Amino acid sequence: MRARSIFILTAALFFLASCRPDPVDLPEPEPEPDPEPVVVPEEPGGKPDGPEYAVTGEPLPGWAEGWLDIHSINSGRGEAFFYIFPDGTTMLVDAAGASDFEIQGEDGSGIYSRPSQEYSSGTVINRYLQRYMPEIAEGKLDYFMLSHYHSDHMGAFTKSHAKYGWKAVDKDGKPVTTVDVNSGGFLLNGLPEVGMSFPISKLIDRGDWDNRASNVWSTGQTRRKNYINFIDWSQRTHGTVHEKFSVGGTDQIVLQHAPGQYPGFLVRGIAAGGDIWTGSGNFINSTYVPSAADCLANIDTWDINENIFSCVFTLSYGKFDWFSGGDIQYNDRGTYSWKDIELPIARVVGKVEAMKASHHSTSNTNGSTLLNVLKPDCYVVGVWTKNQPNPTTLKRVYAVNKDIDIFVTNLSGNIIAKLAEQGIDSGTFKARGGHVVLRVAPGGNQYYVFVLDDSDFEYRVTEIHGPYSCK
Repeated sequence: MRARSIFILTAALFFLASCRPDPVDLPEPEPEPDPEPVVVPEEPGGKPDGPEYAVTGEPLPGWAEGWLDIHSINSGRGEAFFYIFPDGTTMLVDAAGASDFEIQGEDGSGIYSRPSQEYSSGTVINRYLQRYMPEIAEGKLDYFMLSHYHSDHMGAFTKSHAKYGWKAVDKDGKPVTTVDVNSGGFLLNGLPEVGMSFPISKLIDRGDWDNRASNVWSTGQTRRKNYINFIDWSQRTHGTVHEKFSVGGTDQIVLQHAPGQYPGFLVRGIAAGGDIWTGSGNFINSTYVPSAADCLANIDTWDINENIFSCVFTLSYGKFDWFSGGDIQYNDRGTYSWKDIELPIARVVGKVEAMKASHHSTSNTNGSTLLNVLKPDCYVVGVWTKNQPNPTTLKRVYAVNKDIDIFVTNLSGNIIAKLAEQGIDSGTFKARGGHVVLRVAPGGNQYYVFVLDDSDFEYRVTEIHGPYSCK
């Protein structure tokens, strides 16, 4: 009976197995398509992220948020440095305007106006600002700083202004044939020409010319009136605030649009008008240079050069540090020790990534004491005469950093030969002419240097250097 049951169960299982349908081959599932890439439209002007955004032979792209730009604008007639801070705050330091005596002889500068004599230096600066002024600035300068009262930084004054194409206006800014500074009129050259096109919110200088009078106190009286008349017009027309440079302070020149976004950004006043920061808080040394009364009483005997009263500042963005010393110098310190304004400055500054060469790198400035503290990796020289840069000064520069990169805005044949005689090959300079632009990446860890063609107003890139690492 048991055997019969097993037989019946086995037979049933065989029958069921034989009735199962044949297996069906199912098609492989279709792979899901990759998602479409999300394209984020680029903001107007683009956001540079290194040298690939600048192409040799093409115009330099504009500033972008988070970047720090420092533009050395070359007109051949002196210095003008345009700063765009990380949030778009703008500052112009100096507005060149020395007379264009463009010959190689003893009476000439040996440097030609750029792009040509057809354009005043103020026009050159204005064209440049029009091209690179960020939209957020709305066509105005948040700050203008005049380093000191020399024409290659503020604009010359001459009664024969017509031959240079400089225009005259009355106290209300209306064109006139002859400028009358005693009635409030002023000449449009250098700063006044720029200020007529770009309203200035705050104008900063070293203080009144009577405050420690220099050798321009008597020789530059008409230029002084021209300057004061322009400021008066700017105050009445645009509400410009006029202030003395704050030595030791960090709250005079600040970010205007988004200060909280860039806590690593800082501009500190180091020296101006003979006052020097002590390195502690806002305390200043106001006795290193003789008093205003003593300077005025001894103006002929002491022959004080205006250069030592230049506005000096440092700018920091993250690890990036920049030094701007105007035209400070140290010569004649053997007779009057206080004429060496570099010495006390060297005590309160430190290592920087880059610097504007003080006093166009002439023979009486950028001394070893100061350079040994700054130790720059890049050295930008704004040249406008045939004796710049001085060979001995450059030897001091190379002595503190043999691998330093030197950028020169102009070079005369005269100085090229003198440099060669002293064993300096100007062909090794990273620039021998043009506008020079430092562009610091967001956060301040690295930066690039671009050299731009100054033969027209296209601002084509001729050289790209970097990235340089900030220490």
